[in-house]
Amino acid sequence: MFRRLTRVASSLAPRHPPTAVRRIASAGTFVAALETLSQHKRFARGDLLGSQVEAVHPWLGKRYPRVNRALASRTFPYAVYGTQAAVSAATFLWPGNRPLRIAGGVTLAVLQSAQSAFIPFGRDGADQLQQVINITMASTGLVRDREQADDLAMRTLALETSLSYVASGVVKAVSPVWLQGDAVAGVMRTKSYGDPRAHELITRYPVISKALSWGTIAIECGFPLIYVLPRPAARAYLATMLAFHLGIGEFMGLNRFVLAFGATHPAIHYVLSQRRRELAATPLPAATRTAATPAV
Repeated sequence: MFRRLTRVASSLAPRHPPTAVRRIASAGTFVAALETLSQHKRFARGDLLGSQVEAVHPWLGKRYPRVNRALASRTFPYAVYGTQAAVSAATFLWPGNRPLRIAGGVTLAVLQSAQSAFIPFGRDGADQLQQVINITMASTGLVRDREQADDLAMRTLALETSLSYVASGVVKAVSPVWLQGDAVAGVMRTKSYGDPRAHELITRYPVISKALSWGTIAIECGFPLIYVLPRPAARAYLATMLAFHLGIGEFMGLNRFVLAFGATHPAIHYVLSQRRRELAATPLPAATRTAATPAV
């Protein structure tokens, strides 16, 4: 099993991590835009996916009535999500274009901020992580040296992803429901995030819920270990996290998390590869070199 995970992880390691990050992330924002546009009937004024500017920012109508009318119109969600889809598609097609990296990242960040401010419903943690990716790629694109820009972006995203996993694990580790091992079973019972097949299986074998609950805490809290593990073990760990997200997408319907977190995994692959090169380039202490020299 370990060797299989290692082979899977090695096959997933991207040849050019920055390109992989931008393509996977842009695929995520493109899918998110299309998902919302497919529910355009809910764009009516005050409806769930329509602008909530009058409810969230009632002062805007008094100070800037024209701006308020534009933001409250049915056209506003079309403009936001349509632009998001177009910019995401362009980013996917030309991931190495430097001006697009900056302008596209800024545009997507602004659009997601507008969604948070005026269309707050239907959003989740995947949107927050996508926002981090957009800002990181846009800001590091301002660095003149392309190699330094990519290195800074990859290390930043690897750090952010690690913090996200650990924070999520710690929150679960202090929750009585998670510690008792009942959290997964409880989620599978819900209508919004549950799955009848998984619920039936967990009801029959409660030990599965306990194993999944405790296992989730363990792999999230222990994620920083990936940077000190041997390379095969680290690759296998990352493949396990990918399987974890695929499972969440399949059974909880949170498919956008797969693309959001999947977009940061090439950055972690990059850091792991750089760590190996840095260790190989580090000169051995004099005493170690002497001991390692064979006697003649």
